[in-house]
Amino acid sequence: MLNNNFSKLVKLYEKYQRQQRNRMLLKVLGLVVLAGAGYLTYDRLSTQTNRPEPVSVAAGNDTVTPAAAPASVTQKAPPETAPAPLKRTVVQTPKTEAMPKTLQKRTPQKTKKKPETFQLKVSQRESLYKLLVNYKDRKSYDAAIKIARFYLQEKDYNKAVKWAVEASKKDPSQEESWLIYARAKKALGKPEVAKRALSIYLKHNYSQPAQNLLDSL
Repeated sequence: MLNNNFSKLVKLYEKYQRQQRNRMLLKVLGLVVLAGAGYLTYDRLSTQTNRPEPVSVAAGNDTVTPAAAPASVTQKAPPETAPAPLKRTVVQTPKTEAMPKTLQKRTPQKTKKKPETFQLKVSQRESLYKLLVNYKDRKSYDAAIKIARFYLQEKDYNKAVKWAVEASKKDPSQEESWLIYARAKKALGKPEVAKRALSIYLKHNYSQPAQNLLDSL
């Protein structure tokens, strides 16, 4: 039984192989036929396109002319329509203003300068600040008398008296501190206090400016 079944399978397989080969041959033949037909049609088309153009020979004339070409068709242009007449429009020209007969000179604007008094005050404040810093560092007669002198010039008499006393503490023999003190007291309406201070100073020191100031009081 096994041998019979095996032989049947072999025969069926061989039959299947033959059918496959026949199908392949048919496909190849079909492709060959299609290729040949395509080549023939291409050859015919190429020969038709490469044919020379027919020529005609005129009787009694040796010139060869190509075959009569169809007469060119000329299209008539449509009749031109007359342009519409243009409408005239009135354009008003802008009015020009008359030039002035006389020209006015422009005066250059002057830059406003800061008042000198303001600048003086700023510089004076700066100088006073320097004097105060100098006195804070040194605590000397020279530093104190400069501050007293500054306040006397600025007519700040109370502060002038204060710093004149401060300078006199550092060196009571110097006459300028007594003079500033007396002048400030006189300006404050206290001439008697100024006289008493100058008299005390003249008892221990000789000073012509102090004597002159005392005589003027």
